[in-house]
Parts: sequence; C-alpha cells; structure tokens
Amino acid sequence: MAMTASTARTLLGRIAACSLAASAAIAAGCYSTSGGYLPHTGGGFTYISTESLPVTISVLNNCDRNADHPDGTPFFIMEIPPGKQLTFNFAEDGGDDPVKRPARMMYALWKRDTQTGSLENILSCPGQACRKLVVSYRPAPEAAKPDESYRMQVGNDAPGPVAQPRAPRTDRSSQSDR
Repeated sequence: MAMTASTARTLLGRIAACSLAASAAIAAGCYSTSGGYLPHTGGGFTYISTESLPVTISVLNNCDRNADHPDGTPFFIMEIPPGKQLTFNFAEDGGDDPVKRPARMMYALWKRDTQTGSLENILSCPGQACRKLVVSYRPAPEAAKPDESYRMQVGNDAPGPVAQPRAPRTDRSSQSDR
C-alpha cells in the first residue's frame, strides 16, 4: 500500500503528539536530582547527610543584613538528619511579594539516595541576587534516628500516642443483606 503525503503528515503528527504527551506525563509532578531529561546549569540542589558528616543547610537573604546577621537574615534552616537528603530547587516567579519575596523555593526531605520524587513543600523567598546558600557541618558522629513511620506499639507500656488497631465496624450492612 502506497503512502500519500497527507497520510504521512497525519502519521507524523500523531507520533509527535503521542511522544509529547508521554514525556509530559512522565515529567509532570516529578523531580529528578540529576536534572531528569533536560539537565541544566542552575537546576536543583541535593545535600546528603550521613552519620559521619551531618549537614545543616541555611539559605540567607543577603539583601537584608543587620548587626545580628551581617551575612544576611536566614529564611530557611534545615538540620538534615543522618541518612536523609534535602533536595530543593528555585523558581524565579510565583512568590507572595513581588519586591521582597518574588521567587519560590520547592523542597523535600527524602531518604538518602532517592533519585526522583515530588518537591511538595513550597516557600516564598528572595530573588536570585539576594539568596546566599550556606552549608555547615555539625559535630560527628551523629547517630541516625530510627524511622518512626513503621513503629507500632500497643498496650499500657507504649510510650506516648501510638496507633491502636480497630475492630471492624458491625453497623454497616452489606449489599447482600438488602
């Protein structure tokens, strides 16, 4: 079967639309620490904290200096727990104040060596010319804290609020009882 010029254009248009839709679906809401499909200068930042090198990240407003903060007023400080990583990125628009905080900082605290995910926290911040990133190291060794999301203790000896198993509800009637 011979392919006409209009059939070829239609086929190429469909292929282009499908590939564009697939790449948009993959990239939507997802962040890659290596830059993803289109890495570039000025992309995201990732700092990993370990037991032997615990890291603290401070982002300073370099345009707002005073006697207490000669290098700039801190607007973000994160003591990254050992075994975790802080990943963040800046967008130069979308802040809540067009003069003092015109930019946004998106960040997330993940388990160490996480490559992709969603930067679900957003903070309005100063523009690029007023930001100063300070990396400092806390005294080592610093033991990693156990992951509390998997802890479940029951009974009277449980320290503090804990998840308690629930009995199934009996007041619901099933569809077969009607």
